[in-house]
Amino acid sequence: MKEVMDSNEGVQIVDEKKETRFSACLLFSANALARAITTIGDEEFGRFGLSYSHAYLLCEVVDQPGIMPSQLSQTLYLTPSTITRLVEKLEQKQLVRRESEGKKTLIFPTAQGEALQPAIAEAWQRAGARYTQAIGEDNIKGLTQHVFKAAQALGEEC
Repeated sequence: MKEVMDSNEGVQIVDEKKETRFSACLLFSANALARAITTIGDEEFGRFGLSYSHAYLLCEVVDQPGIMPSQLSQTLYLTPSTITRLVEKLEQKQLVRRESEGKKTLIFPTAQGEALQPAIAEAWQRAGARYTQAIGEDNIKGLTQHVFKAAQALGEEC
């Protein structure tokens, strides 16, 4: 990848790979970006046996002990069934535990889960450095903001 100056739009990232007939399609381009970013996340978090989704969830549980699955679902933009699967996997790894309080289920980190936080923080930093190197420091914040706003807008439509 390389940066090219465009007099109308500023710096643009140009991949030296050939564009396809689908390159102008948001669905195609968003999925291509998601696959590339997911690959980086899988590599960084896979070092200690987690996916990036598990890492996000574990961070929320460590930061908010006793959080309810419904809160995780809202915060992480994931369906309740996905939250359940992620929590079950983290329970199997003894990183979180569930407790029932009446009709509510609360999720707490274990000591092992809390101890993993520094490794997770380092993985976020490595992943971020890789994105920044590939996309460019000046572009990464704007791209992230635009993508998230688009996700929010489209999520409201569904």
